[in-house]
Amino acid sequence: MRKKVTNNDTPVFDYNSLLVETVDEISRRQGFESDSLADCTPMSTGLLMLDLLYGGGIRPAWYTHFGPEQSAKTTGALSIIGAAITKKIPLIALIDFEGSSGNSKPYIGNILRTMGCTTSINEAFGQRDEETGKWITPPVVRYRAETRGEAFFDWLSEIERQLPDKKKIGNQWWLRFEKTKVNQAKVGEYADPSMAKKYGDGIWVKAQDGNLQALVVVDSYPAMNPTSADNEDGDNSIALQARMFSKHLPRVKGRLADKMIAVIGINQLRMAPMVRFGNPEVEPGGTALRFNSDTRTQFRPRVTGMPGWAKFDTETKNELEPSVEVKGAQDQYRYIEITTKKNKLWTPNRKGWLRIWVQDGKGDARGFDPFFDTVCYLIYTGQLTGRGRKSMYIKIDKYIPEPTPIKWDQIKRWVLGTKEEMKEVCDQLKLPKPFSIRKLCFMQIQKGIGEKLYVDFKSAGTSSENEEEE
Repeated sequence: MRKKVTNNDTPVFDYNSLLVETVDEISRRQGFESDSLADCTPMSTGLLMLDLLYGGGIRPAWYTHFGPEQSAKTTGALSIIGAAITKKIPLIALIDFEGSSGNSKPYIGNILRTMGCTTSINEAFGQRDEETGKWITPPVVRYRAETRGEAFFDWLSEIERQLPDKKKIGNQWWLRFEKTKVNQAKVGEYADPSMAKKYGDGIWVKAQDGNLQALVVVDSYPAMNPTSADNEDGDNSIALQARMFSKHLPRVKGRLADKMIAVIGINQLRMAPMVRFGNPEVEPGGTALRFNSDTRTQFRPRVTGMPGWAKFDTETKNELEPSVEVKGAQDQYRYIEITTKKNKLWTPNRKGWLRIWVQDGKGDARGFDPFFDTVCYLIYTGQLTGRGRKSMYIKIDKYIPEPTPIKWDQIKRWVLGTKEEMKEVCDQLKLPKPFSIRKLCFMQIQKGIGEKLYVDFKSAGTSSENEEEE
């Protein structure tokens, strides 16, 4: 509390030290210690463009994906679930208020496969014995078809109370459990007693990593019925659903960061009736839902403006391309523009593109196309340039140091082809050693290289839309 002046050794009262000691003592006594702003490692969404828009991936926060009909909002959420499975996030949950996912197992399985997830659909969602009802294969993703909105908030609130806090101190991540007899019996033998004395009461156990503890997907907000509206009589009060969100979001929102939980909710974009001036589009759920969302990303189907010189078939209205996987067959695609309308976790108002794989060479719907995702990322980071699909140049520092001619179908085989085809493309480009272009792009994102390249590309004033092909 005191410090000495060097000229005469007279003690001088140090009020700042007294204040720090006093506040720390009160905070420890009340269990209200200050936390550092240690940034967690974001979980990749499994999509390069979405990672680029989110500053590396998903953090513990509340995300909202919204858009009109057929804008791939659910596909985006299911793709992120595939990434969470690969990352081995301990708790992954899909709360299906629309009730549609239970009848679309083949499509969900195709999405997981396209995302590079080796877990089968039965392994992901589990299998029960038809007679006993017990799990034969325990689920990796917990699926629940629900109608009552309060049931979800009650469940999430209880999950937050039971899960430990996850904190980074120095270079080590810790789990801090509430000091109860139950927790002491479960994890007491793994605890470090010295941590409670230094950093506050609780049972402190070293965490294996800094990953999320849980990823929860809610599909969708408009289908979340307030309990009073779900009763037999039904409450038809105005703004009943908005009041539900306003009441229950504060219960769960504030704990997401401490518990390292990410929630991805899906909302619609509807046309408000009788609107004569301004934007007639409206998001259901009320203003509290919008304000409590840390990130709001708009998904919108588009047929113009995308990079990559797309040309659409006049009959199907989709883009057709030769398939890499099935010789002589064609793939069909359509495009989705994504925009971060709000982002409290990174730079807002970023735009990018995804391509829906409407149908592959076998006739299956596959979710988002990894090939175009890679091409779009390379264009938006300035590593792929050109005047058309027949005249492109790729340049990747250290790997391809000089601009090298490359064709559209070469990149497609490099991303979607077999190991032999990938090696063949690398040989055609005269690379000293074959490598996966998509894995390299994800590595750039992880190391922050992709973010720097994207910012430099945008700062240079380069248009994201390349010149039209001749």
